[in-house]
Parts: sequence; structure tokens; C-alpha cells
Amino acid sequence: MSFINSRTLHDRRRGAGAVMDGKEQAPLSERLLSELTAGEIESVLGGALLAGPRAGAPSGVSIDSRTIQPGELFFAIRGPRTDGHLHVGAALDAGAFGAVVDAGFVSAPDSPADRVLIRVEDTHAALKELAAEVRRRWLGSLVAVTGSVGKTTTKEFIAHVLGSEYSVYRSQGNYNNLFGLPLSILQLGAADHIGVFEMGMSAAGEIAEMCRIARPHAGVLTAIAPVHLEFFSSIDDIARAKGELADAIDERGTFVYNADDPRVRAIGRAARARVISFGTSADADVAAEEIEVAALHETRFTLRAFGETRRAMLPFAGLHYVMDALPAVALGRHYRIPLEQIVESLADLRSAPMRGQVMRFKEGFTLIDDSYNSNPRALLQMIDTVAGLRGPDRRILVAGEMRELGPESKRFHRESGQAAAQRGIDRVVAVGGDAAELARGAREAGMPDSSVQFFADADEAARHVRELVRTGDLVLVKGSRGVHLERVVELLRRSFEEAAG
Repeated sequence: MSFINSRTLHDRRRGAGAVMDGKEQAPLSERLLSELTAGEIESVLGGALLAGPRAGAPSGVSIDSRTIQPGELFFAIRGPRTDGHLHVGAALDAGAFGAVVDAGFVSAPDSPADRVLIRVEDTHAALKELAAEVRRRWLGSLVAVTGSVGKTTTKEFIAHVLGSEYSVYRSQGNYNNLFGLPLSILQLGAADHIGVFEMGMSAAGEIAEMCRIARPHAGVLTAIAPVHLEFFSSIDDIARAKGELADAIDERGTFVYNADDPRVRAIGRAARARVISFGTSADADVAAEEIEVAALHETRFTLRAFGETRRAMLPFAGLHYVMDALPAVALGRHYRIPLEQIVESLADLRSAPMRGQVMRFKEGFTLIDDSYNSNPRALLQMIDTVAGLRGPDRRILVAGEMRELGPESKRFHRESGQAAAQRGIDRVVAVGGDAAELARGAREAGMPDSSVQFFADADEAARHVRELVRTGDLVLVKGSRGVHLERVVELLRRSFEEAAG
């Protein structure tokens, strides 16, 4: 049963049992993971309990023996780099409740007799099935967020806004694939009214499978961009894969989509669910107008939502942050949060680590740490933001190689470098692989050779940037995790003193 946008969800938020059709309803959450016994888990997984008591229940689930906590159930996953079955003993020694293994596992003779051992056909499939069962038992409302850009920030903004009225669980970090999503769902608790989960993908069918597990009541599609082209033949193929989220939500649910993106707009218009559009388009249901980037910590705009209008402020710089915030407004109103309360919540947003954090140093320069990830669209958005800010003496771009762009990777990098030069970036430091083409593009667009450097690795680039920065500089570090541009940030923080506040 879905309680999306209903009196029932609001009643449950206040801790009271709701009445539907004249009958008192159960508490918001039924028995979740920590209340499922080993015998019940055996039944859910269709496995065989080989050892341990049937009555005990785990406190959580883990697939990593290095970080497992006492009382958690260890799923031994066979992966391309390592086999979790080799680490069952280590997990048990660390205090694991037990382990889920496949038929190829041979139990050690000295395994503790009080630890649970459940054998299944496929441990990854079993992990997904246990998450699906917990999701079936949880009666809250689930929001899924996907897109080529901005999905993590959008997820965080949605959770923040909804958290002003409800108890909200959000998936942590980059737990957005067919391992991370089940692990996140298994952490849902009895007090959670709404869950907000990110869904990434690198192949067709993955989002559909995540939706089978998560059964979202609401979905958000941020944008379609040339990301993961290493795995897809075209951007249209990426759109079809992202569109699996819309396909999974029926007429009882809600689909929130970016009206400014033609491919996303087409997906939204074909959706079976109730739809809410957002963007800068005049016909968007939730729209931002009169956008003004006033400072690194301030973007102001007029917010229009379902006939109401308010002036709003985000403590970040850039149009892309506004686009990340609009789905939060849409869902806030969908869950009956007053617009005035939503606007107040937007002003209190905070950036996640490595995702646009602003750091000021006593030596007189400013750093924007956006080193978590990058793609051509996201890089261009940040270039535009930095180029449009008033005040810096020099604008320095430290840009890492953008991964998974397929055969067009060199072109995307070269065009990004050209854009940096054309928009007024003063210095470019390109790092790793195809980022050499980014440096080349900057030179082709007229940036002097002395203002463009390429380095093969992040450590070398970090040392160069440390010597390069001076008073009045604004440094943007934008990179994919595989390039490790966080090392540039770390060296600057070790070498210089951050200013208070």
C-alpha cells in the first residue's frame, strides 16, 4: 500500500495509528531486518540453514569483512576482484551474526557453532531478495532519484527538504548500484516515514531491477547527458535506460522530471504516473526565474510552484544547484509541506564532501572542491559558474580526465578545454589520460601555452597547484574519482591555513 501524499502518511508522522476504511492501521513499519530471525531469512532466501540457531536475528548486513560490525549478517559475494567466501572466517572472527554462502563454500571445521550459516544458490541474488522482502514489509513512502548529472546532490536536497517535516532515510555515499541499493534498503528503520534512494547504472535493465527491489512511489529524473558512453552506443540508449524508472511507476505514483531537457521531457510525457515537471521553462510546474548568482555562497531566484511564488535563496553558486533543488521543492509540495517552509529549508542546505565545498584560505585564495565526479555537462556548468563570479583575480581550473565517455572521449575533453578558454578561465591544469585533449582544446581556443599544463597523475598536479596559487585566486578542482583529484585538495589543506568561517 502506498501512503504517498495521503492523510495516512501525515497521521503516521505524528506517531498515531491511522484509520482507513474504519479500521486502525498497523504502525508505519512492520518487522524489518533486525526483527527477522535466521529461520525467517532462510525462508525468504529459499536457502538452507546449515548451522546456528533459528531464533536469533541480525543487527544489519555487510558484504565487506573489513568493516563488518558485530551482529551483522555477512553475504559472501563472488566478484571479479575477490571472492567473499575467502573472508567468511574473518567476518565470523569479527563478530558477525553469521554468513550467507553459496554451494561452493566449504565450512571450516572450527567455525563457531553459535553462528548462522545459510546456503543459497546465488549470494548476490539472495542479498537483493532480502532487501526486496524488507521493502515489502516497510510501509513508508520511497523516492528514487536517477539521471546523468546531479543525482546525488538532488537526493541530498530532497532528503533535507522532506526532513523538515518527516523522518527521512537517505541512501549513503555512492550506494546507488545493485549492491549498494539493497544494502541501503536493508538499513530502513521503524521510524522512517520516507526513504530517498539514488539509482545509478552502467547497463540497460539495471534501473528496472533496482525498481523491482525498491518499488518506488515517486521517481525523479534529473537530466540525460553523455555519461557511460563506454557502455552505451548513443545518448538515446542512455535515455531509454534511465527511463526505466518512469516505466516502473504506475498511475498511483508520481514522476518528477526536468522539463528543460528534451529527452527527459519526452520520458515524462509518456509516463503512466502523475507527473510534475521542473526547470526554467515557462510551462514547468515548479520553475525558477530571475536567477542571480550573487556570490560563492548565494544564488537567488524567484520560485514558482503550483501557482504560488516566493523569492528563494540557495547557499551555493550556480544554475545547476537551482536545478538540483527544484525536484526537492516539487516533492516537498507533493508531500504537503508549505512552500514557505520549503524556502526556509533551501536556505539551510549544505554541500556534501567533494561536491562543491567552498574553502577559503588565510593566504587569500579560495578553493571549490568538486572532486568527487565529473562529466562534460557538469564540468561546463561549473566553468560557467566560476567564469560568471565577480571578484577573483585569476580563475584556475584543475580538471581531471572524465571516464566512461567511450569513443568520443577525446572530443568531449577537447571541447571542454575550448569552453574553459572561451569563457574566461585564466589557467588550466589538466590531469590524467584524455585530459591531455582538454589542455589541447584550451590552447586551440587561444589560451597561452604558459597558462596550460597537463600532468599524468594527481600528485604531480597537486605540487604544481601548490606553487601556482596566490592571493586573489579562485581554484576549481573538478574531477572523476578515478583520477584522485582529492589529492590536490588535501595537499592545499596541508600546505595552507583555512580561514575561519
